[in-house]
Parts: sequence; C-alpha cells; structure tokens
Amino acid sequence: MSVSIYIDSFGGNYVGAVADGNKLIEYRIEKKDKTVAIGSVFKGKVENVLSGMQAAFINVGLERNGYLSADDMLMDRAELEGKIDLPDISSLKEGEEIMVQAVKDPAGNKGVRLTTNLSFAGRYVVYMPTVDFVGISRKVTDEGERERLLKVAEGLRPKGQGIIIRTAGAGTNKSEIKREIRFLVKMFKEIENVYEHGDAPSCVYEEGNLAFRLIRDVYSDEVEKVVVSDNEIFEKIKKYASGVGGKLKSKLLFYDKKRDMFANYGLDAEVDKLLGNRVSLNNGAYLVIDKTEALTVIDVNTGSYVGNDNLEDTVFNTNILAAEEIARQLRLRNISGIIIVDFIDMYDEGHREKVIEVLRNAVSDDRERCNVGGMTGLGLVEITRKKKRRESVSMLLKPCPYCQGSGTIHSNDYTVMRIRTALLDLFADGYDNAVVDMNVEIAEYILAKNVLKKDIDQIFKGKRIYIIPHKTYHQHFFLIKGDNNKAMEVSDKAILLY
Repeated sequence: MSVSIYIDSFGGNYVGAVADGNKLIEYRIEKKDKTVAIGSVFKGKVENVLSGMQAAFINVGLERNGYLSADDMLMDRAELEGKIDLPDISSLKEGEEIMVQAVKDPAGNKGVRLTTNLSFAGRYVVYMPTVDFVGISRKVTDEGERERLLKVAEGLRPKGQGIIIRTAGAGTNKSEIKREIRFLVKMFKEIENVYEHGDAPSCVYEEGNLAFRLIRDVYSDEVEKVVVSDNEIFEKIKKYASGVGGKLKSKLLFYDKKRDMFANYGLDAEVDKLLGNRVSLNNGAYLVIDKTEALTVIDVNTGSYVGNDNLEDTVFNTNILAAEEIARQLRLRNISGIIIVDFIDMYDEGHREKVIEVLRNAVSDDRERCNVGGMTGLGLVEITRKKKRRESVSMLLKPCPYCQGSGTIHSNDYTVMRIRTALLDLFADGYDNAVVDMNVEIAEYILAKNVLKKDIDQIFKGKRIYIIPHKTYHQHFFLIKGDNNKAMEVSDKAILLY
C-alpha cells in the first residue's frame, strides 16, 4: 500500500482524505464553525429525567438539549469486555450540574448524544479518567505484544482510572506511552479546572478539528506523505510533529501549486463518484447503495460480467470483489448503523463461507467497529457499523428543491468548490481575467459568505473575476470563460468579486 493523507481548506470548510495511490479510502468534509465535535466536554445542566426510558435530557448550551442514556453512563461494554451493572438514571436530579462528553453528532430532531464516562484519545492510548480499566486494542493480535502492553498500561495508568492501548501503540516503547499519558492526564486536570470555575451550560473542552483527528487517528510510519494546502494548518501540524517526534515532520508537504490539490493528485474524480449510488467493480459488475431512514441497503449485480461457462464461479468471483469494495465504501462514505447486503445467490456452501471471510477481513481495517453476521439462504448479510459522525455524502449533497426532497443535488459548497477548481485551471492556463455565469443562489452564496475571499486575496491576487447570476440556471450548472484583454466587455449584470 502507498497510503497518503490530504488536507485542504476552503471557505468555511475543512476537507480531509486518505488515499491508497489515487484510490480514496476515506473522505471527510467538516465546517470550521461546527458547533460541536465528537469528544467535546460540557458543563451541562439536567433539564428532564425520564426514569421510564432510563434517559435524561441535558442542556449543554446547544440549539437542542443533549441526550444521556443509562447505557451511556458507562463505557462501551464491548470495549471493556466485562459485565458492569447499569447505573440508575433516577440518580440524576433536575437542575443538577454534570460533566458530559459528546459521543455522537446531532441527527434530525435529536440532539447530541452524551456520556458521563469521559475518554480522551491520543495517538497511542485512550485515557479514561472515570473508568477503572486497562485494555488493549483487539487489532493487536500478537499475544506476546499484548502481554507487554498490558504490563506497561498497568504500570503507567493513574490509580482508579483507565487506559486502553490503541493499535498504533503496538511496538511503541514505554517512554513514548508514558509521555502521552502524562499529557492526557494534565489536559484533563485543566478541563476539571475550567469546569469548576465555568458556568452551566458551557463547553469546557473542544475536540480537535478534522485535520488534527486525521493525523492523530490515521497517521503511522507506513504513511508515505501528508499533503496540506492550507498554510495555517500546515504550521500547526508541523509544530505538533516537532512535539511528538517520529517521521511525521519529514513526510509533511505543503501544497502550493496553482491547480486544485485533489485534481492534481487525481482524486477529484473519486470524490465525484461519491455523489452517485452506483459503484462499478473491476470486472463490469456493480453495487447499488440506497439509504432508507432505518438502514442502508447494498445490492450486488453482475452487470456486464458474464464470466466463464460455470455460473457458480461467475457469481462467486463477483461476490468476492463486491465484499472487498463494500468494506471500502462503508469507510469512504462513513456509512453506519444497520447495513443489509444482498449478494448474488450462491449454492456452494464453501463459496458462501469464503465471501463472509473476505468481508470480515476487509472491514477489520476500519477504524469504526464493524460486526458482520452470517449469510442467509437468500444471500443477505447484516453488517452493523458504529455511528459517530454524519455520512460523507450528506456534506456533498442536499435535498433537491426541484423534486420536492425525493432526490439530491450538489450542495452550495460543492458547487463553489467546482467553480474554484475551474478558476484554478483557467488561470493556470495563462488567463488574467475570468467571467463565470452561474445560478443566482450560488452567486448570492459566494457574495454573502465570502467563501472565495481568501483565495482572491492570495491565490487569485491580481486576477479579475466577474460573476453573472442567472435565475434560469440549474444550481450546479455554471459556465466559465477566460479573457486577457485589459478592457473587457461584460454584461451590465456582471459583479466584480471583492
């Protein structure tokens, strides 16, 4: 594998990707002004206690109250691998102040999901100040290494508190783990101090942004390069790299070329594929991914693949390819919850078992926990994937006003990103001026949000960009023309950007 990390920034968004060569593995987009991030800690106030539902609503200062279940008053039992009695939610009293942490983004009319058992992830360890527990990542399979790490964790963890050694901790020496635990313990003491002197409701600790989390959770010495196009983010990562040591600093590259970074590395076409629900396989077969309110359904189709004379082998080969691609799509699109896969029917029991084996092996690399069930007689397989953040595609699409919400079109941010890429290409081709005809809503969005202001002040400095709004243009449609004349003839509706 030749894994690389890419981090971009435009307008009010962070964009991050992980790729193997020019094939995307992960793609995330996140607004910079995001109100709450997974891992943020709040000084909340109990608003309602619902004993019958064993749940409470906590005011944490957001638009909607957060939701605290009795199940979330202890750590994930699958991680702890032990039996712990559920706490009684009625121990909470209305008006009581409580320290809680966000564990799941708001969804629909639901507020952020909360827990009282805090956890703080570093590169090598997860520190849990409220849980007396020591554990090792299940992905560390070498028994000798597990025993070594268990002894290290037992010796270093604060009394009565918890430590889980992450997968990246395998092979790491004791001093590095010790340094990280000290850092996390010191950070929590500072959080406690802010909590003690702060008002309720308020945020007392904010989890790092998308760029930081990608470096923390994905980077390893096997990563070939980390490419960053935003100077501010680049400097912060460089400072972080100097603090943690290792090879990160030598692999950090600043992208300063004229063309869009994702287009330059051949990843823009991969991003475009996320907008559709059909995924082609190498042999001509394809997947169809459809989302309902309750679950995601993935259908496997042979398409143009006819194989050889043996129908069973043709179906088996297609299902093997599909299993590998499904695992990639779950991670790439950040599909979570319940997933039902409809494989093509196979009659050979050995083939059915092999497809399940390939699927389980493929999802084992996922950072989110995945469980794969057996295959039914109809070829159906149930997968569950832990849900934390919104699906990647939901940030690239929005409900379509033309079809009354039954479909989707490109979001404003994605349309502006495509316009920005076209401008980069046009100016890279030698033009000094540009005229962009576009939908009136997109024009108003660019002007009101100043989404291209930074680019015009820096990348496009000295260039003239006119936009012409059209009421009749579809929202994702635009036309761009280059011009090198000093005296330009433009429509009286043309607006000079900034």
